Amino acid sequence: MRRKLPSISALTAFNAAARHLSITRAADELALTESAVSRQISQLEDQLGVRLFHRIKKRITLTRAGAAYRTRVVQMIERIERDTQEVMGYEADGSMLEVAALPTVGAEWLIPRLPDFYGRQAGVTVHVSARNRRFFFSESALDGALYFGQPDWPGARADYLFDEVLFPMGSPSLLGRLSRMTPDMIGRQRLLHLVTRPEAWRRWCNDAEIGDVNVLRGPRFDIQSMLISAACSGLGVALLPRFLVANQLRAGQLKVLSNLSVLSEGAYYFAYPEEKTGDALLTSFRGWLQTQAETFRHGNAAPAGRASIRGERR
Repeated sequence: MRRKLPSISALTAFNAAARHLSITRAADELALTESAVSRQISQLEDQLGVRLFHRIKKRITLTRAGAAYRTRVVQMIERIERDTQEVMGYEADGSMLEVAALPTVGAEWLIPRLPDFYGRQAGVTVHVSARNRRFFFSESALDGALYFGQPDWPGARADYLFDEVLFPMGSPSLLGRLSRMTPDMIGRQRLLHLVTRPEAWRRWCNDAEIGDVNVLRGPRFDIQSMLISAACSGLGVALLPRFLVANQLRAGQLKVLSNLSVLSEGAYYFAYPEEKTGDALLTSFRGWLQTQAETFRHGNAAPAGRASIRGERR
């Protein structure tokens, strides 16, 4: 039985019209006539059996079905574009991996180590995309993801990499002539929070045995790089892992305000789809990651060519 799939041209016309809410502007974008765009959309609606637009004179608005469908169409078009670029990038005997990573951890930990992987795997290309939230591997072309949390990614397996030890850090201007701050002094500062570590300050204050601190006060940030920037700018005190701020510590932009650390609830893992467990290239990459993580856990907090700053644990 022949599958009734919409044409790419019809989906492209629908997406353009939905984005602009204008047939005229969609036609200009696609270098088509307005009647051609309208015809493509009408054929798509006939094929689907639902109306995608409300039409009032020359104005159009998305129906409820149209709005829902456009979300999926945008994802599909973006995936086709990404897959097309990937195929165009293949060389005769080359292989590719598509992995995701937390933005800051990818930039500061994973990518500086990739030259070592390339040196061991000639002809392999590793594409790295930034993802700050979990996703379904079944809805992406990704082979794996470096993330923080628990080893409970649905439909995936997870390899443990390393823990996260957090230290209170801030701009040197907060210290003045002091070399360190007492826990009470830190508790009186503006507290900077990472959204994905909501209990970090509560746990640190409990370990420091300081009370009368509103551990929820202060601004929140979505990603580590924003939190780091806020701490460097003197906005307040942040709980940060040393390995992500080695450059800022060396440059004197940040100072460790106290050696009292706290172990995060969660750890860094590499997740991958269950169905790709036997993939040879992915298995090789996972093994390489394990080696890198083991070296890191034993105190080599920076790749070759960078100064190492050894994390402390209580």
